[in-house]
Amino acid sequence: MAIEKGTVERLKSGNYRLRVTVGYNENGNPIRLNKTVEAKTQRKAYGELDAWIEDLEEHGYEDVSTITFEHFYENMWKKEARTILEPRTVREYSDIIDNRFLPSFKSKKLLEIKPYQIKDIVVAAQPLSKKSTTLSRKTKKRYLNALSSVFSVARDQYRIITHNPVADVRLPKETAKKRDTPEPYSIDEVKKMLSALDEHASDKTKALVMTAFITGAREGEIAAVEESDFDFTSNTVHFHQRIVLDEDKKYQRRDGLKASDSKTIPVPESYMIQMKEFMTINQKARKKLRINPKHKYIFGSPEGDFELPTSLYRNWYRFVKGAGLRRIRFHDLRHTSASYLLADPNIPIKAVQELLGHKDYRTTMNIYGHALEETKRAASDRFSNLLDE
Repeated sequence: MAIEKGTVERLKSGNYRLRVTVGYNENGNPIRLNKTVEAKTQRKAYGELDAWIEDLEEHGYEDVSTITFEHFYENMWKKEARTILEPRTVREYSDIIDNRFLPSFKSKKLLEIKPYQIKDIVVAAQPLSKKSTTLSRKTKKRYLNALSSVFSVARDQYRIITHNPVADVRLPKETAKKRDTPEPYSIDEVKKMLSALDEHASDKTKALVMTAFITGAREGEIAAVEESDFDFTSNTVHFHQRIVLDEDKKYQRRDGLKASDSKTIPVPESYMIQMKEFMTINQKARKKLRINPKHKYIFGSPEGDFELPTSLYRNWYRFVKGAGLRRIRFHDLRHTSASYLLADPNIPIKAVQELLGHKDYRTTMNIYGHALEETKRAASDRFSNLLDE
């Protein structure tokens, strides 16, 4: 079927909505397909429109009311997922959908899949490995996240559906189990960590641990931060890129962060002084080698190669062992940073949300609820002190 010329509409978000007419129903009304794309200019948006029309004409198009889950998943979601998700997340979500949902939803129309059908599949799911007999609630939620991604693309980018059915799925409550993930450091443990850094840590370890603790940045963001990202006038650090593991399981630099394009973090002057001193190590090495690489990574080599996130882990674990600290993951320094700040009732949740780079403040609240409880107790103590005067 030949597709009529489409239109481009700029949205308030800055993205563009593409719309094409793909046919007419029995009443003579046009059947339209919508898709939302990111484009820097309107001209590029029209380029996206032309490419989309060409793709539709080459591979054919089904009426939105007849598109099956398998058709959308294979031909639309897989293509879009590569542009909106981390490569590792795409692989994980694809495995989940292939093994858990595709067998049941394969031939079902996308518009007809109901929340109770999704819930039945997830609740009845059994481990694929013999090492475990049950699935944790966390794993089941991960299944829902994977499926939700498919419906979100169908809703937000293709306008095939108006509501994501996964949003209405409520899993049965389970008996709370002991968390496998270590708790973040307490305030006393943070003090012990800082003392150990001053006593016997290398310059690199000091810079690495303080960057993770003070900025709350993710490992990939820390591995990608460069000298030019440090503003010594305003005492800020700008994170705008990250190191990720691609689909071929090779590390590469990628523009943007996991949940946003960038974030700028205000930091203490004492930290900036420490980092300026640390930067001179690579600066002197480059001067001696007479090289000027494009990327000057803080924790990378003088030649301009970034440090692998796995190397950051190993550096952290060596320090923890030598200092006699409780072993937590390097990523848990991010949790420690957030918990430390949220335990202070004078620091607003919004500020911590921006520090961590969460899109939604509810994400911050859900992850760090234990720290918020400390804030509530502190607030209660203030009332008690007032009443006891």
